[in-house]
Amino acid sequence: MSDQNLTDAEVKRRMTNAAQAEEQGRFREAARLYDQLGKDIQTYHGRFDARALDAFEGVARAIRKGAEDQATG
Repeated sequence: MSDQNLTDAEVKRRMTNAAQAEEQGRFREAARLYDQLGKDIQTYHGRFDARALDAFEGVARAIRKGAEDQATG
């Protein structure tokens, strides 16, 4: 996201991509996507934007699911 604004549509698209990776069991990729999205939202919309917090919750959730998956696998 170099010099373009981060629109609501772009946030939704990227959140969907991260959620799909999570649903497909690609937890590292999901965590990376959520993390980058959260950082980009903070850059363009402020540190405490609720969407950034949602994205960082996605990071934590993907890490937890990945750890649980490794423990059972």
